[in-house]
Amino acid sequence: MSDPLTDPDGRSEDEPPATTPQHVLPLELRDGLPPGPELEALIEALLLAAPTPTTPGELARGAGVAVADVEAALTALETADGRGWLLQRHRGTVQLATAPRFARQVMRFLGLERETRLSGPALEALAIVAYRQPVTRAELEAVRGVDCAGVLATLHGRGLIEPVGRLETVGHPIEYGTTPEFLRHFGLRSLDDLPPLGDVEGRDASVLLEAAVATAGETGGEA
Repeated sequence: MSDPLTDPDGRSEDEPPATTPQHVLPLELRDGLPPGPELEALIEALLLAAPTPTTPGELARGAGVAVADVEAALTALETADGRGWLLQRHRGTVQLATAPRFARQVMRFLGLERETRLSGPALEALAIVAYRQPVTRAELEAVRGVDCAGVLATLHGRGLIEPVGRLETVGHPIEYGTTPEFLRHFGLRSLDDLPPLGDVEGRDASVLLEAAVATAGETGGEA
């Protein structure tokens, strides 16, 4: 008859295990592939299967490897040439998107050739959000000089911007930022791929933008 104070392996409860059992190993260290092309292919498969943008940690759990190995595989995928997709990063998440050079064919395949284009005011507001984010409605209106409720609703409805927090000031106004769909829409790998703002009337546009936003911050915002 077995001793109730020993486990099925015959070891005393007070006796430390010789090795850590597989079932209590950290999940990211179980049954994973070694770094290399096969792990990169696995990460690619997981990204294709992911219904929404995912994180390196989630990929590590799914692949059964360490997060560092996932990051190495993601770097390899980012630098791959001649593929029909690109790897996009946004606020700690990653996703695969179709390569911008095939946008026309993809839109035709999906029946999106007649998709409504963004208006000039909407593009202007979106550019301000993209370059200055997070930004409040009051800050956006300080830069554009007009009411922005309509364009914000349009951009939010298209999934290009989303609330990302609230400003720690009177009224705690909502702060907006871009979404992974924004990257997909414009074929960017990350926000680092945004082109420089350039000059407006001989002055650095980024400086003008910061000055306008700062002025709005001094006067407060709305929720």
